Amino acid sequence: MLPFRAMMVFLRGASQKSGTKLKNASQLDPKLLAKARKLALGVGTAAGAFGSLVGVGGGVLIGPVILNACPAIPQRIVSGTSLAAVATTGATAGAVFWSSDCVDLRTAVILATTAVLTAPLGAKITHRVDCQRLRQALGYWLYFVAPLVPLKAYLFAESKNKQQHQQPSLQQPPQLEGMTLAGVSQQPRGTLLPFAANPAASSTTTNSSLAEDSSFQARLQQTLSQPLTAIDAAMAALGCIAGFASGMLGIGGGIIVTPGVALLTGAAQQTVVGTSLVAMVVPSLVGLAQHQKLGNVDWRMAAALAVGTTVGSYVGSNFAVSAPAGVLEALFAAGMLLLGRRTLVAAAKPIAKA
Repeated sequence: MLPFRAMMVFLRGASQKSGTKLKNASQLDPKLLAKARKLALGVGTAAGAFGSLVGVGGGVLIGPVILNACPAIPQRIVSGTSLAAVATTGATAGAVFWSSDCVDLRTAVILATTAVLTAPLGAKITHRVDCQRLRQALGYWLYFVAPLVPLKAYLFAESKNKQQHQQPSLQQPPQLEGMTLAGVSQQPRGTLLPFAANPAASSTTTNSSLAEDSSFQARLQQTLSQPLTAIDAAMAALGCIAGFASGMLGIGGGIIVTPGVALLTGAAQQTVVGTSLVAMVVPSLVGLAQHQKLGNVDWRMAAALAVGTTVGSYVGSNFAVSAPAGVLEALFAAGMLLLGRRTLVAAAKPIAKA
């Protein structure tokens, strides 16, 4: 819980001391809401496509765009409403990645479970905390991780090529190469990972054992029955931080989870993105429910965002699962730089807090 405590200390100096009574989404200026609702469908479509390519829910893109166009809307309203888009992006794109064997079930469960614990807390303190300071930190974080994921992929490829040239007759089976994530190793694009959805394309040993009982429940039990590792602990901490950020800022946590999973493991980028998207669905729904109780959700805007992200994420994820090697890493770097700039610009602008 040390990262979470550090986050709370970081936010302590930003607490709002205003005694102004907070407005619910239904109490905002109808013309202002109408403008935001018109933007929602298009913004949601773009956010869904973008998010499914780089492993984010889209909230980190939706928030700055709507706040820039409608600065009088309180950030907590945009944050709460955006979680509907995050959930649909994760569900739609996650289903595509799952059907293409690009999801690590164990890691997704760990991330989702720990994020659920902290997402309601993030939602509860949204109206008591000035989120701009946290957004600034996220902006700089995005700048920092942008070049690291493609660099990691390049170093892995170079190392693999060097090993193949030095010991062509002693190549290890694919499941033993690279660093592992809950049993998942760095694999060529398109190959099955041990904890992905379809056992038919895995190695002979894994194939024979899973083919006898291929139900989702059996695979889930097999995945969770394995002993915990240091990587699991790191994923749990990552999930706690991502859940808190999801509830507070209306993001899926992918900007924290995706680079974290990519840098800590040797999983292929398709698996990193698919796992992150699946893991954000439940925490986003929990955060959305909490924001609804607090009056922070405009459901007409949320519906438009959900429709847009469903379409955009379906198109984007279908491209992602068949993208050539290196493409997703390059898109990730470009996307993080873009989001970093937008996040810092949004954090520098005064926004409504009522």
